[in-house]
Amino acid sequence: MGRMVQKTDWKTVDMPEQRIDFLLEKSLTDREREILKEGHRPKEMEDKWFIYYEGEKLFIHRSWTGFCIYIVELAQGDQLRVTVNRNPEQYKETLLGRDRVKVELLINRLIERAGKTPAR
Repeated sequence: MGRMVQKTDWKTVDMPEQRIDFLLEKSLTDREREILKEGHRPKEMEDKWFIYYEGEKLFIHRSWTGFCIYIVELAQGDQLRVTVNRNPEQYKETLLGRDRVKVELLINRLIERAGKTPAR
């Protein structure tokens, strides 16, 4: 396993007070949780997300602005509590359904990417 990504690895802006929570039905294996905890540091401009794990939560930031868009609590069980940024100056999305799909896509992509990385 590589070094875990840390908040200090990137320019970040904390989640604003304007936010909303929802529960995402998603069961994760212990291995998948470990992969998510490693986080993700963007390697090229097209990569729009910076992700790190801290205090049982996955923080998902836009890489260009540093704005925190999602916080995902990785508690045990088949539900993930997701907090979404609702400050319109930082994040334009207003439809919870789209956020639900986006978070699941980001989580799945992180897990899949780790599965394809050759072990060193």
